[in-house]
Amino acid sequence: GAGVFPLLVPSFGDRLDFDELLSSVDGVMLTGSKSNVDPSLYGGDASEANGPYDTARDSTTLPLIRKAIERGVPLLAICRGIQELNVALGGTLGTEIQEREGSLDHRAAMSDKQDERFAIHQTISIKPGSCLAGVFGAGDIKVNSLHRQAIERLGSKLEIEAVATDGTVEAVSVKGARA
Repeated sequence: GAGVFPLLVPSFGDRLDFDELLSSVDGVMLTGSKSNVDPSLYGGDASEANGPYDTARDSTTLPLIRKAIERGVPLLAICRGIQELNVALGGTLGTEIQEREGSLDHRAAMSDKQDERFAIHQTISIKPGSCLAGVFGAGDIKVNSLHRQAIERLGSKLEIEAVATDGTVEAVSVKGARA
């Protein structure tokens, strides 16, 4: 294998000792989810239409993110994870972004077939000189980014790495991070 042992962290919020947890890992990966970040955590209004929400996950991931950054533990934030990262650092999210004028529909295709729902269909532009450009090169690539929430106001310490053709932020990095 790749020498990786995944450790799943339960959504126990402040019952977890984040320092102890982070001292036993080499990095943290924040995954996507069908749930959205609770808007009350960034000054928005929660509604049933913008749900579902997972407040137990929010109460775990937001302090975990802050502590990981403080300790210099590498983070890989995917989908909902990037939204959590932004909110943890004081940013805000826009909800139901497909309803904005000029916005693409970033939601999954309506299909029962997984290969159609999660197909690569969206172009993003990677910023020259960014961390992501060091991996993929600068310019345009196609991805399967699927979401209803997106970064509205960028959190402190974050910089944009890639955007969709409609300007939606699709990738960020933490300024000054080692990785």
